Amino acid sequence: MKKTIFITGASTGMGKATAIFFQQKGWNVIPTMRNPDKETDLSQLENVILLPLDVTDPGMIKSAVTKAISIHSVDVVFNNAG
Repeated sequence: MKKTIFITGASTGMGKATAIFFQQKGWNVIPTMRNPDKETDLSQLENVILLPLDVTDPGMIKSAVTKAISIHSVDVVFNNAG
């Protein structure tokens, strides 16, 4: 079974690089960012599911986590946002 990583703050920098790294290693990747509709690189990758998340909004946090665990069992959380 593939492992799954949930990443906050994946629109640029370390978060985005981590998402690409784990995707290339065959993992399921759930990268989050404030505006996933604007992301063009990660959205093209297999086994990557983008979710909206603003870590300053408790409602969005709950929604993103609930959605993520409904898609895959999460093995690793990389809390990079902020």
